[in-house]
Amino acid sequence: MCLLVNQPRTTSFDDEFLTGVYTRNQDGLGVMYAEDDKIHVFKCLPANAAEFIDFYRKHAEGKDCVWHARMQTHGDIDFENCHPYKVTDDIWMAHNGILSTGNAQDQARSDTWHFIKNVLRPMLKADPDLLLDADWIAFMGSMIGSSNKFGFVRSDGVVCVVNQKSGVTHEGAWLSNTYAWGSTKLGGYTNMYTGYGRGTWPSNWHGSWNDADDEEYSLVTTSSPAQQVYKTTSTLTSNQVAPMVRAAYNQWMRRGVAGIEQWVFDAPHKASALLSYWYEDVDGVEELVESDPISAAEWIEDLFTSDSIQPSMLN
Repeated sequence: MCLLVNQPRTTSFDDEFLTGVYTRNQDGLGVMYAEDDKIHVFKCLPANAAEFIDFYRKHAEGKDCVWHARMQTHGDIDFENCHPYKVTDDIWMAHNGILSTGNAQDQARSDTWHFIKNVLRPMLKADPDLLLDADWIAFMGSMIGSSNKFGFVRSDGVVCVVNQKSGVTHEGAWLSNTYAWGSTKLGGYTNMYTGYGRGTWPSNWHGSWNDADDEEYSLVTTSSPAQQVYKTTSTLTSNQVAPMVRAAYNQWMRRGVAGIEQWVFDAPHKASALLSYWYEDVDGVEELVESDPISAAEWIEDLFTSDSIQPSMLN
């Protein structure tokens, strides 16, 4: 779900990489960084890969920044749900993953918006230096699970990444996952080191908030090989998927997410089919099961905790 990137100014992604990101994440692109004790944020809703690339070149290339490409899971496709989000006057953040914290209160809003409102904003208003607290960062990572990653930027230049250990490095930048940017084809990435981290960016940045020129957008389709494989899997009927759901659910009831993880390891093809059936707009589900089975298990757990599974499938 989406791609979160913590990028140094020395990194410059090529058009092939950016096209791969857009193909999998067409619902918004946002960039944030700090300069002169201010947060500078740019957002757009690109109509095609060319607009995505142009926006990246204009606002992210050559900058120490955090940027986010969105694939909608909760909430409308609009600027308000386009990352990054304001947490406090001095802190903004972006999120990769799926959260289940009060989303039903306002279904037009994303899961990230609800988590900020209910959890992050009260904490960080009370103590903005939590972004420097290794124990809080570790606690937050445990709370949201390894399939979720947060990237924070503070106005004084502090950058904090939660669940950094679950990401990868590519072209000198940190990326939140491998499934949302075509890594199987491109290669050249390494697993992130164990532990949680933060960085402090240099202060010689430039930019400003500006979304006035990016309000028109549309969605395009793709016929990439990964998507075609996915579409074949998604032709399964609910009756065919039901035994897979019950198997995963039984493991979850016995051992929690650890039980689902074991089921994913033991039956990866069934896990791919189950995820492809439910996340029908997500490209690369099979790559997720192969490259990050722990995250795949947490996606399946989210189906149970968010009541997405039809009760008839569990009988």
